[in-house]
Amino acid sequence: MDQLKGLVKAYEAWVAKNPDVVGDFETTAKWVSYFVAGRISNSNVLSELVYTLSNILVFYNDRIIDRARAVNDNAVIRLQTGLCYRLKVTLTTLEYCEVFIEISARRLFGQKGKWLVIALIQLAKAAGRLFLLKHSTLDIITSPPITALNRRALSKQRQAASATAATDSLSQSEHSITFQLKRSGRIIRKVEGAPPIQYRDFKLHVDNADAAKTQMPRELLQAEYLYIAKPLVHLAAMGLFGQRSWKQYMVALSIDLYSVHVYRQHRHLMSKQQKLELSRRCVNLLYFLVRSPFYDNYSKSRIERVLGFVAQHVPIAKVVAGPIKDYIPQWQNTYFYLWST
Repeated sequence: MDQLKGLVKAYEAWVAKNPDVVGDFETTAKWVSYFVAGRISNSNVLSELVYTLSNILVFYNDRIIDRARAVNDNAVIRLQTGLCYRLKVTLTTLEYCEVFIEISARRLFGQKGKWLVIALIQLAKAAGRLFLLKHSTLDIITSPPITALNRRALSKQRQAASATAATDSLSQSEHSITFQLKRSGRIIRKVEGAPPIQYRDFKLHVDNADAAKTQMPRELLQAEYLYIAKPLVHLAAMGLFGQRSWKQYMVALSIDLYSVHVYRQHRHLMSKQQKLELSRRCVNLLYFLVRSPFYDNYSKSRIERVLGFVAQHVPIAKVVAGPIKDYIPQWQNTYFYLWST
């Protein structure tokens, strides 16, 4: 156990120091899942397992890099050890694993077992999201709840921080802006070390996240509750009307459109995070073009015709277009559920 802990510590230290190299390994692991698909027996289970493990690896490495970045920030460390943070980690892990769990459940327990597992997963996700919305500072739930780190931006920030630190150390060596109290040892900033007067507001400190949480309009909260409940409503509609019925399709589409409409009506009250997530949800509405029954009746023939034309007439693109055309029915049946977003 001690050797295993030592290996984990060494790996975490290496990831924290080499985020760019780690990213190359992660990308390679994801591409392996695409090449495995359709080439061996049980390839959908194996490729999904590889893809799931690659996502978990990326998520784990992101947490290592994030902890290393925030090692000197006590507030961030406290945030990352709270109940809401642990719940977000659990929901994110579940979201990365849910497709593999569904495929495995179908092979082990058949169609009824598969739908029971799907219902349990969606119940757990909805309950967790409701808890986060009520008890955390989040005003909108992203999918997944903990998004992937932008490592390129973090790399630029580190470079800028190192340059700033070098400049600050040079200036402070010439003239210190702090002094230490003799009796208590407390570090006090001198008057000349204060920020320029145009940047001072002389207001009491208020946690902006908590302030935004208390001021969240009721209409936006109701729209978010509706969006969280959509998977459960859709599953119930599928049970009543059938998996390829237009009724269940229109129920899910109507909930999505109404939730987006409510948010857009109160766009002036939304935070930057809410606007970004709303844009992503608007883009995700395009998934309805490749979901049954719309896909079976309209999209399928047109997509196959376009890919067939590309495979026959574009020399380089046919290497990609051909396999995509062959795998689209399997992907459509496996991934394009209305609750996957």
